[in-house]
Amino acid sequence: MDWRPILPRLVALLVCLVGIAPAAAADKLKVVALEGIQLFPVQIMQTKGIAAKHGIEIDLQRVASPTASYTVMQTGDFHIGFGGWLSIAVLRDKGFKLSNVYSMVGYTVETMVKADSPLKSIAELKGKRIGLFGGANAATTWLFRVLAVKFFGFDPTKDAKVHFGAPPLLIGMLDRGELDGVLILDPFITQLLETGKYRSIGNPGNIWRDKTGQQPMLVSVTVNEPWARANPEVVKRFVAAYKEALVYLKTRPEAWPEIAKAMRVKTEKGAKLLHERTSEALITRWDKKFIDEQYAYAAELYKVFGPQSEIPAKIPEGTFDMSYAPR
Repeated sequence: MDWRPILPRLVALLVCLVGIAPAAAADKLKVVALEGIQLFPVQIMQTKGIAAKHGIEIDLQRVASPTASYTVMQTGDFHIGFGGWLSIAVLRDKGFKLSNVYSMVGYTVETMVKADSPLKSIAELKGKRIGLFGGANAATTWLFRVLAVKFFGFDPTKDAKVHFGAPPLLIGMLDRGELDGVLILDPFITQLLETGKYRSIGNPGNIWRDKTGQQPMLVSVTVNEPWARANPEVVKRFVAAYKEALVYLKTRPEAWPEIAKAMRVKTEKGAKLLHERTSEALITRWDKKFIDEQYAYAAELYKVFGPQSEIPAKIPEGTFDMSYAPR
C-alpha cells in the first residue's frame, strides 16, 4: 500500500493525539553590528544556542565603522543594531525613529601610540595628528573631546589635526608615521598590545570615571522603533537572549579563547588580555537609576560644548525604553 497520499493526515492525527506540535519557525532579524566588541555577544548567541532557544535567527550585517552603522540605521533597513546611545539621541533629535532598549558596554577604547613614541599622555596630543575611529558625532569622539577640554586644556577637533577613519586604516597610518596616536577599540587594541610594539597612553573611560565618579555607557541595544512597536514580543525575546549572552561572557572565562580566535587575536596572552579588558565593562543594568546616570553625563557634555554642538539640550523622549527589558 502506498502511504504517501495519507501521510500528512497521519502526522496531523498524531499531533492531536499526543500533543506534539511542529517547531515554530524562528524570527529572522536584520542585525547590524560594528566589527569588534559588538560582535562578542552576537557570536555567543549564535554559537551557544541562545538565539535558537529564544526563537531568534540573526541575519548579521557587519560594518567597519560607527558612521557606517548609523548610515544603515538612518535608512531604516534594519531591526536591531548597537549604537553609542548619545549618537542615537542626536539622530532621534533629528527625527530618526531609533530607541535604546538595553545596555551593552562601557568605554573600553584606548589611545594607542607606537612603543617608541615620546608621547606619554593624552595631554601631549595637543597640536599632534590624532586618528579617531568614530565619526565627528560618535559617542567615543564626544568623550575624547570633553575629557581633553576639561582636564587637558585643549579641544582635539580645534587644537590638533584629527583624521576620522576605520581602525585598520588608522593603524596603517600610525605605522607609516602619518599619525601620532589613534583612539581605537577592541579587538584592534588587543591585537596591537600582544605584539609589544604599541602601548596605550590613556583609556578615556577610565580617566573620566577616576575624575568624575560617573560611569557612562558607550553602546546600547538600538531598535528600529516602528518595527519594535509592531513586534514587542520579538524584541523582548531578543533582549532576553542578549542579556543571557552578556552574562555568559561575564561569568565564563573559558568562552574567551574562542572569541579571541574569531577576532584574530593570535596568542593565549592576547585572549587573556581581551577577556580582562572586556568582561568587566559589559553592562547588564537597565533601570531608572542607571538611565539617570546617562542623562547626567549628557548634561555635562552639553555644559562644555553648548548649543554649537549637536548634543540636544534635552535628551529626546523615547531615547531610552525600558519596556522590552527582562524583569
